[in-house]
Amino acid sequence: MQQGPSSEQTGTRDDTYDVISVVYHALQGAENCQIYAEDSEDDQLRDFFQKAADQQRRLADQGKQLLMQCLQNEGGKSGSAFGFGQAQPQGQTSDSPSETVTSGAPQTGSGIG
Repeated sequence: MQQGPSSEQTGTRDDTYDVISVVYHALQGAENCQIYAEDSEDDQLRDFFQKAADQQRRLADQGKQLLMQCLQNEGGKSGSAFGFGQAQPQGQTSDSPSETVTSGAPQTGSGIG
């Protein structure tokens, strides 16, 4: 497959980038149609906008399934922009410090103060 501009700019295969774009725009379309349906005073138009929103959501759901396949395929070859399929060598850790998330309860002996 020929690498296009999106692959060069993002480090992500064109197919993956394109599916992400379609899912994003389908979800944006669904949101817009939902707003139009809520704003419409005409029952026929409201029904039309609601059906359009439903179709956009179904398209986005289908795209999400394809996106999972694209990311799995991408991870199996040379890795992906998201780090899927890129295992770290044994004994090495990431450069970013890990954080421990605790409940909101105050901790004693934190060394602060």
